[in-house]
Amino acid sequence: MKVSVIIPVYNAEETITETIASIHSQHSHEIICINDGSKDNSSTVISNLNHPNVVLVNRENKGAAASRNEGISLAQGEYIMFCDADDKLGDNIIDNMIKEIETYNTDIVVGQVHHLIGEKVYPISTYKDLKAVHVTDLNSTPEVIQSIGPYGKLYKKSKLENIRFDEDITFCEEHTFNLKAWVNSNISVIDDLAYLYNIGIEDSIVASSYKNITKYLSDGAKVRSRSLEILKDLDQNVSDYYSYRMDKLIIFYLIRNNYLKVNNMKSLLDSAVLYLDVINNINTTSAKELKTLVLTISTVEGYDQFKQIAMKLEIPSDKKTYRQYQLNAQKLKLKMKLRNMKNKSKKISH
Repeated sequence: MKVSVIIPVYNAEETITETIASIHSQHSHEIICINDGSKDNSSTVISNLNHPNVVLVNRENKGAAASRNEGISLAQGEYIMFCDADDKLGDNIIDNMIKEIETYNTDIVVGQVHHLIGEKVYPISTYKDLKAVHVTDLNSTPEVIQSIGPYGKLYKKSKLENIRFDEDITFCEEHTFNLKAWVNSNISVIDDLAYLYNIGIEDSIVASSYKNITKYLSDGAKVRSRSLEILKDLDQNVSDYYSYRMDKLIIFYLIRNNYLKVNNMKSLLDSAVLYLDVINNINTTSAKELKTLVLTISTVEGYDQFKQIAMKLEIPSDKKTYRQYQLNAQKLKLKMKLRNMKNKSKKISH
């Protein structure tokens, strides 16, 4: 068996058929569908396809990480790919990635990922950092971290022998998996569209993180701590890029884009401070911007809350500084309200 494509499936009866249809190769391949306790007809839909390459495993709900880990254990392929049950692979991507990995004898191939909204495909602007290179490593190309998700990559199964997804967390469970895989690997980066990430389905296995923002931040703090340990022996530019990818592109925007929606600001701030505790000694621009954001929105809870967080971050906590952050908070609130109105108008027009 050449390739195993692993799909964690949860309540995906409306999307799984198109997902499976996007997976094809001239090489021998299997599509391992781990039905993770779906409450809909996902299992029946998959069974009724009678697809010769599909291996269906039904089991109780354990989460996406455990599903992918079970898929790795079951995989018979020389290479492994991951796909979510509402997403799609790019055209001919399996064959293109196999050609790349075997031509240049690398361990992992990373491709481009685009967003899928309905039938329209949109490039992800931050992926512009990821330039094609036949043979590289994490020190030479830290921008590989842009592709921190499990998808859009082909892995030699032998490189994953002692690597698994974190099952004790729900969000960002793929970060340590990929960092560990990349640390000791030769990597190829290709310009081919490898993966279409569907951001238009609310009930997918990974699409509802904003509804559980305190849980996300708690899990994020654990992942951030583990990442520091994994990356400690690599060049500083690797840790700095991961700070940009995690502290800015994930945690900063998660808080900024959703803080007005939460019912319990105190709980949000407590979780954010736990995350800041982990990165307190990190001085990247991304880490500093995140600290400033948390201080800014803390003014909503009053001076005492602001002072408590400022003192923990060793930032001035006098009333003059507080009033400046209050002013910034008012500007941010207006900005986010305008953003939300714009997004609502986009949804209506679609």
